[in-house]
Amino acid sequence: MQQKPVRQHPLAPHDVLVTDYLVYWAAAKPETPAITFTDHSVDRAGISRTVTYAELDGWTGAVAEEIARLVRPGGRAAVLCPQGIEYVVAFLGALRAGVVCVPLFPPELPGHRDRLLAALTDCRPDCVVATTRTTGVQAGELPHDAAVVFVDLFADRDGSRFVGGGPQSFDDLAYLQYTSGSTRAPAGVRLTHRNLVANARQIVEAFELPHGETTAVSWLPLFHDMGLLLGGPGAIVCGAHVHLMDPLAFLMKPRRWIEAMTWRPNVISAAPNFAYGYAAKRLEDADLAAADLSGVRALLNGAEPVRPRTVRAFLERCAPAGLRPEVCSPCYGLAEATVFVARSPVSEPPSLRTFDAADRQLGRLRTAGPDVLTVELASCGSAVGQQLEIVDPMTRHLLPDGDIGEIWVHGPNVAAGYWEQGEATAATFDGTLASAPEGLPAHGWLRTGDLGAVVDGELYVTGRRKDLIIVDGRNIYPQDLEAALESVDPVIAAHRSAAFAAPGPDGERVIVVAERRRDARDAAARHDAITIAARALLSRDMALTLHELVLVEPDTIPRTTSGKIARLRTRDAYLNGTLARVV
Repeated sequence: MQQKPVRQHPLAPHDVLVTDYLVYWAAAKPETPAITFTDHSVDRAGISRTVTYAELDGWTGAVAEEIARLVRPGGRAAVLCPQGIEYVVAFLGALRAGVVCVPLFPPELPGHRDRLLAALTDCRPDCVVATTRTTGVQAGELPHDAAVVFVDLFADRDGSRFVGGGPQSFDDLAYLQYTSGSTRAPAGVRLTHRNLVANARQIVEAFELPHGETTAVSWLPLFHDMGLLLGGPGAIVCGAHVHLMDPLAFLMKPRRWIEAMTWRPNVISAAPNFAYGYAAKRLEDADLAAADLSGVRALLNGAEPVRPRTVRAFLERCAPAGLRPEVCSPCYGLAEATVFVARSPVSEPPSLRTFDAADRQLGRLRTAGPDVLTVELASCGSAVGQQLEIVDPMTRHLLPDGDIGEIWVHGPNVAAGYWEQGEATAATFDGTLASAPEGLPAHGWLRTGDLGAVVDGELYVTGRRKDLIIVDGRNIYPQDLEAALESVDPVIAAHRSAAFAAPGPDGERVIVVAERRRDARDAAARHDAITIAARALLSRDMALTLHELVLVEPDTIPRTTSGKIARLRTRDAYLNGTLARVV
């Protein structure tokens, strides 16, 4: 299918490619900024570079022409660019050339080289798209004999008239999104052009983003599903001006994120829960005195469990800068659904509800009465442009409101399956309801592996099926243990622990592995006292016996490429005796 300018309102048709939207905006507002990348690695103040929609159209067309020359239609092009405009150009160029894009990361990204090599071995790219600054590619470190396209060499070429390549169908594969692998080895999620456009449009609809007048701000890595959609195709669909920075720039100085959102209209941004807590602690009064966040339209909080206290802390810290509570939106999504599934209601503050902790352990969410232990959860609202149901994973029957079960999703954004993994595809994407009410499809449901319940029409996510710790018939959620133990002693680092069950002679034993804080030099001496306090806390508040609290060195608990704690890999390291113990 040749690339053609969109002849009508850009949000009207459903059968329009992402690259068609780019061509539309390049014609409608050629001199309007499309992407700005601010580089803080060479100058602390940041050096910004901007491309207009006309320049982005011309650049992607030139890259597409080169990729199409090297790779047959339907072949694969792996993107190994660093964070920046070149990454988005490489992704769009591959789509425009009609090849399957594989958004990955450069070989020099610390700590993830093995995952990169595994993904490259799995997808076997015909072409690698990088920049001349991608030192690992320049040095020939990759073990694959693939052609290389250096995207920055095409920055001054005008390929806007390129109409070759292109998908033959909207159901052709657009890209392979490798999952972050928190509970299993990474797998390539097969996403079609239809999936991509559908999910971008669902986000636009969910947050009521005005086309041509939206600002997208992101420091999320572009190789991650949310970072990619927010910083690239999702923004292109609604004609947004994207402001990008490197994740490290945010981690070094969270105020840079706030500055990027200041004085800009209709801002949408996203981050995992830890980032909101991190920013709330690191932001200073001076950082907020010069900020104006009144133009923020939506701040998505997802990719990991949303902690109500984190939401409150961030809102309180940023209130002096004009941040409105209703723009903070706990969300739910996953790569197998492209990325976005549900969000809390727009124009309403996030719903933070207290439930009975004992009922939750028994598989129900019920409003807590007086004098009982409670758990507080954040609502992720409702699905937008797709269907979401709570299902008993064993019987496959729909569950009533308040009962906890597996979250199943059905919609045009649900992926086509996993790359060359037939059994896993059938198990995950071919969910069939035992009994489907009229108007609800019986087949083709995405079984997310996540647990949750719908209460008063809103989704509350409770955890992962594979992470559950089952003790005496009770469902213990690891994030509850981790959050509780962080308060035991300041030696334990925030958001850096993993709880799981390990086999023992008398059944499953509860283990928590926690990193010591960087400045906690007396962790070894305090280990016994911390363990006693932790056991007392869990016994009192959760009627739970803690077998062992393992303190480990900073940055040694395994994480996914998106920064989530990999509990099963931590469990394997514990059982194999390879943890970097403090004592």
